[in-house]
Amino acid sequence: MRRRCSPPCGPGCALIDAAARGFSGGAPAYDTDGALAARGRVHGPLLDRLLEEPYYALPAPKTTGKELFHLGHLRDALAGFGTLPAEDVVATLTMLTARTVADAVRSVGGTEVIASGGGTRNPVLMSMLADQLRGVALRTSDGLGLPSDAKEAYAFAVLGFLTVHGLPGTEPASTGARHPSVLGSVTPGRDGLRLPRRAARQPTRLLLE
Repeated sequence: MRRRCSPPCGPGCALIDAAARGFSGGAPAYDTDGALAARGRVHGPLLDRLLEEPYYALPAPKTTGKELFHLGHLRDALAGFGTLPAEDVVATLTMLTARTVADAVRSVGGTEVIASGGGTRNPVLMSMLADQLRGVALRTSDGLGLPSDAKEAYAFAVLGFLTVHGLPGTEPASTGARHPSVLGSVTPGRDGLRLPRRAARQPTRLLLE
């Protein structure tokens, strides 16, 4: 049986992106090909301070995003360290992402990680993640037929399918919602809209051809 950790377990690439934008004045918007991290060294004390963020210790289900992991969060963590090289900061943030993912996987006894999203194009992040997950299989969703960059598009297509068929798109055990709910609304156009009959049961898998 595969066990799944409830995302997001950490900052993902949000802090890496915020640092890349902050150090460059807005461009690039992310660490292209992990180039900054590759030139830097992980700053141990900064990593330790970042790992003190209380969110990491909260039990699942939980969720957050850029409302927590933004440039101001990073600036607060950097206070008192003087001026650190941009490359070292980005390398440290990249390790933070790898570490928080690995910690979450270990907390649920995970035996396999299927990575997707823009972070899979960052070779430094993927290398750090593999190192943190020794003994745990790591691969990308591309090998399963789902392009890493298309993850959110597929997810919204699935959510749309559920809504049209009158099925809930929330799972309380994963999201912390109070109860399962049908998400969003469907607005008919000029010629009206005929929806399918409510489905009898939830789909359990997505087949990609």
